[in-house]
Amino acid sequence: MASRRQAEARFGVATRADLAATARPAAASALTRTRPAVWQAPFSILARVRRSAWARRGPHPDGGRFAVNNIDVAVIGLGVTGLPMAIAAANSGMSVVGVDADPRRVGELRAAPPVPRLRVRLAGAVAPTAGVHLLCVPTPPGGDDGADLAPLSLACRAVGRAVRRGGLVVVQSTCPPGTVEGRVARRLADASGLAPGVDFHLAHAPDRIDPGNQSLPATRIPRVVGGLTPRCTEVAAAFMARLVERVVPVSTCRTAEFVKTFENTFRLVNISLVNELAELCRSWGVEVGEVLDAAATKPFGFLPHRPGIGAGGACIPVVPGFLSSGARRVGVRTEVVDAALAVNEVMPARVVARLQEALAARGMILRGRRVLVVGVCYKPDVADVRQSAAVRVLDRLRLEASVCYHDPLVPLLCLPDGSVLRSTPLAELDGFDLAVVLTRHAGLAESLRGARIPVVDMADGQARWISPSGPRDQETQAG
Repeated sequence: MASRRQAEARFGVATRADLAATARPAAASALTRTRPAVWQAPFSILARVRRSAWARRGPHPDGGRFAVNNIDVAVIGLGVTGLPMAIAAANSGMSVVGVDADPRRVGELRAAPPVPRLRVRLAGAVAPTAGVHLLCVPTPPGGDDGADLAPLSLACRAVGRAVRRGGLVVVQSTCPPGTVEGRVARRLADASGLAPGVDFHLAHAPDRIDPGNQSLPATRIPRVVGGLTPRCTEVAAAFMARLVERVVPVSTCRTAEFVKTFENTFRLVNISLVNELAELCRSWGVEVGEVLDAAATKPFGFLPHRPGIGAGGACIPVVPGFLSSGARRVGVRTEVVDAALAVNEVMPARVVARLQEALAARGMILRGRRVLVVGVCYKPDVADVRQSAAVRVLDRLRLEASVCYHDPLVPLLCLPDGSVLRSTPLAELDGFDLAVVLTRHAGLAESLRGARIPVVDMADGQARWISPSGPRDQETQAG
């Protein structure tokens, strides 16, 4: 077929222009006839799925099977986004194999209570052969596009060696715009010898997750799905509709990438804005909390945000850089995005400066003191230190003081310079001159009330003393 020849001519990547013929009814019918029977059933139910607004889950019309070699779904990457999807697929009745490159992670999951129909393996050079491959590997900061895509490229190579004609590959990893239809499609084509969008389906369904929010599990969060071709979108949406309550189809992979990029950029811009407001209010002697509480009474056009020590996590401080880098490539200026990134970058220095001012007001100094940082996760009650603002503040404090940390969720902490710290028990609190709360885990700050050393809560970016001056505070002031 002409579209296949064109796709092969473009490094095996099927673009929308190359595959326009497949969107026509006659061509679509011909394409369906060449698919394995396992894939014909999803096409036949798409109208019913649409009528339910892509929102109802139910048995797959072919008996619940996308299976190849008795495996319905292979999930590549079992982190905070991949594991919930693996469990959701298993709970929907599918046979699932989850793989991860970290032996410790695999060991932890194997030691946990088993999930029916879910098996866990160590990742290898070839992914498990399955009807659906769901890529959930990290895309940490780095590279020309703002993302280090090496883990994703390795996963694509492994999946490309396992994908079969009629299969479905869904990329859940967060990607800079253009990644799925470009790098991902090329890597899969090179490894498989097949044309994405012609021989197998390729789509992007960027993750959406609110870690620590027990009232909003991943299965209840609407998921955006965009495919390499309209047919890819339809098949991927039919699959995702089995895992989550609502699927929102969009026209292309690139559109889905922009959705995720904008969502995270929106958050960073507002977080940086409210942190700038807090700095301004402090300079004017105005209580920022009072300003925000009063502003939140406006019943339209306002979305409350609260100040802090800076945005953290794998997405919010990172993904806006994808947008900024992509804009520079096409000659577009993103001044608001760049300003938000810049504000977030300077927040650790601001927090340390606010701490030094608070200490000076009590006749204390930071330099040379023994400081215990309490809480290093990027978010309360979430065991994740990726891009954590608390870790960046801790690292900055080390320039002035002797610093240890306590965090019940992080037994070991690797710092940017390669050094490793071990969490200090609170029982050793009296061995320090000062405790600084940076991440307010449930009950943690309250447990420090009445401590015999000064304790200051900086989790909101401003100093709030939660322990009265103890004996050592008096000694420091006298010295």
